Amino acid sequence: MKEKILKLLNENGAVYLSGEQVSQILGISRTAVWKHIKALKAAGYEIESISNKGYRLKSASSDLDALALKMMINQTNVVKAGYYFEQIDSTNQEAKRHALSGQRVNQLFVADEQTAGRGRLGRTWASQRKEGLWFSLLLYPEIQPEQASTLTLVAASAMSKAIEKTTGLDVGIKWPNDLILGRKKVCGILTEMSAEINHLHYVIVGIGTNLGQMTFDDALKDKATSIRAEGKSITAKALLEAFLETFEQDYNRFCQQDISGVIEEQKKRSVTIGRRVCITRGNEQLEAEAIDIDNEGKLVVRFDDGSVTALFSGEISVRGINGYV
Repeated sequence: MKEKILKLLNENGAVYLSGEQVSQILGISRTAVWKHIKALKAAGYEIESISNKGYRLKSASSDLDALALKMMINQTNVVKAGYYFEQIDSTNQEAKRHALSGQRVNQLFVADEQTAGRGRLGRTWASQRKEGLWFSLLLYPEIQPEQASTLTLVAASAMSKAIEKTTGLDVGIKWPNDLILGRKKVCGILTEMSAEINHLHYVIVGIGTNLGQMTFDDALKDKATSIRAEGKSITAKALLEAFLETFEQDYNRFCQQDISGVIEEQKKRSVTIGRRVCITRGNEQLEAEAIDIDNEGKLVVRFDDGSVTALFSGEISVRGINGYV
């Protein structure tokens, strides 16, 4: 009921709503309205109360919580259900658990803290409480399994635009799954799927973005950064709102087999194209020059013998020869 009251206040902007109006619209008592308003204020929502006028929302809470997440879900057509956790092992793992229920609707899982966050190739991802935006999307696109890895590029495009929109920072993309600020990683994306040879069951896109960390472990200090460390400040709530807005547009086009805008964004922001890269496939390591991203989202590389090939994002790991990018 709190989210319904909040939605009413938000829709009315500067106009006051009386307790009587709210009670009639929602079919609850004025006492219940007052109790819910009190709870919203305690949650950080600035609601003005004036006798003989009613209630007006002055400003929303900046915190990302279950109520804020419900409000976001109501504003997007891509995601139909959302789940908020103060602490969880991994949002990707939680998404897998929900996928087993058989309910085929797109869902969003957000946590303040992950105790077992992971990156690509089994790497650990540090996810401290309130220091970042940690979330996963459980998606059911009607695509072939080999197209699923392209969702990494879709998510990278959407998050890079969201960070730039909310902070003004110039965001680079290290193909296929890292976002870069000042030559260091600020965001990582892990895409996983369940599929048979010709049938996709589901895709999970996990995204971790560093927001507030100012120090990193010795193993990460030369590779990782945060938005705060780059001189800007943004809340997890504001960034998630911006991401969902941009992701909805890119995802809808992706489902319509149009990724031209995503590829254009990848090329524009690429910190990989034009560089020497180390390609790791299993136990094999090769060096090449990254020369392009093709229309399917594959990285095109030229080896020293002059041969050219296009690489799927799911089959290799790419590292810069001189430094992280």
